[in-house]
Amino acid sequence: MNNEIIKLNFQVKLLVFFIFSSLLLISPQKISAKIELLDRIAVIVDSGIIMESELNKRTKEIIGRLRETSTPLPPEKILTEQILERMIIEEIQLQIGDKAGVRISDAELNESLNAIASQNSLSIDEFRKSLEGKNISYRDLRETIKKEMIIQRVQRGKVGARVDISEQEIENFLNSEEGQVRLSEEYRIQQILIPLKKNASNKEKETAEKKVTEISTRYSDGEEFEKLAAIYSADQSALEGGEMGWKKLVELPTLFEPIVKNLSLNSLSTPLRSGAGLHILRLVEKRGDSIKFEDQTLARHILVKPSEIRTKKQTEQLISTISDQLKNEGDFSKLAKEFSEDPGSKMDGGNLGWNVSGVYDPVFAKILDSTNIGETSKPFESSFGWHILEVLDRRNEDVSDEVRKNRAFQLIYGRKYEEELQRTLIELRSEAYVDIKISL
Repeated sequence: MNNEIIKLNFQVKLLVFFIFSSLLLISPQKISAKIELLDRIAVIVDSGIIMESELNKRTKEIIGRLRETSTPLPPEKILTEQILERMIIEEIQLQIGDKAGVRISDAELNESLNAIASQNSLSIDEFRKSLEGKNISYRDLRETIKKEMIIQRVQRGKVGARVDISEQEIENFLNSEEGQVRLSEEYRIQQILIPLKKNASNKEKETAEKKVTEISTRYSDGEEFEKLAAIYSADQSALEGGEMGWKKLVELPTLFEPIVKNLSLNSLSTPLRSGAGLHILRLVEKRGDSIKFEDQTLARHILVKPSEIRTKKQTEQLISTISDQLKNEGDFSKLAKEFSEDPGSKMDGGNLGWNVSGVYDPVFAKILDSTNIGETSKPFESSFGWHILEVLDRRNEDVSDEVRKNRAFQLIYGRKYEEELQRTLIELRSEAYVDIKISL
């Protein structure tokens, strides 16, 4: 038996020897070439990397989208530079998110995907099949949206803290002629950003001004603005034709506002100087807006949730016990203060205030809408836990004043946010270690 084992070990070693010997016959150059064909590092960004395969995949996706919309393609080198620069800035933000512990739950991700499917009038299964029909991986899409959500949170964290809006600013806006206009116009704007530092040299200024002249001439000669944006613009919207979307005047950067207001359709603005560089704007379309009334419900609830020390079954038993006590005692406020695990409403007897049902969890909203005034619901489960709710009153409220004030804040915030975002991204890019390993 021992002799057989010794013989087997010898045969294994002999086989390994022959395999190793055959590998030595292959030149290092050939081995290296074979490895290089698989993939290689395109860029080192701080503690992360971008692989060439990732760049190629993104390029293919963007070219596909541009062709679908019949958008003229810029030269290959310029397109690759634009895409790589976007990926670098994305990678910087993803690393910041990772260090800050930003996490996107499956529930949040599913909610975003459901919203996208709904916008296309599809169920989530229909949406998945639609993607498969276009050879788009649903798993890859989930990952892409997850990264976008992380980036959005990083941007809000980095930029939002820098945006400060006082009550006086809101009041000034509301009292202005512009703020008093209820049916204000919206503008669809495109832009090209030529980067230019505040302390730029005369040569850098001349180079930027030369690009502005080239853009103006090429546009006058009939070239599409979308193509010129993809070639020249340093803005994050470059590959979308410089599209800024629909904006009201107050949603635009302060610098843009007076120019856009007097800009003719399809005409280009004169260059506008900001901290980020020179902006060239194009007005594509205009449209109006309207006011809104809301159906509101005043309700209160009691929430209990499963935990490490309370199983789901025990939670159901607890909410059932609370429901029985409500039937016997009828003191909702007292029981909410004693049992509810909603920190926002617990000490106020479970009172949720006046709200539209759409602000709540879908299951909660459905029960809320089907419960009559003065009635208390049976225990039910939402994504937050188990609830009992009571409807106190309903009203159809003219919320014009409140909406105007909230919208004033949002519009001022949006304007300042966009201005600060561009500066922040430029700062993050300049502070990061970036080593491009491939030739462009």
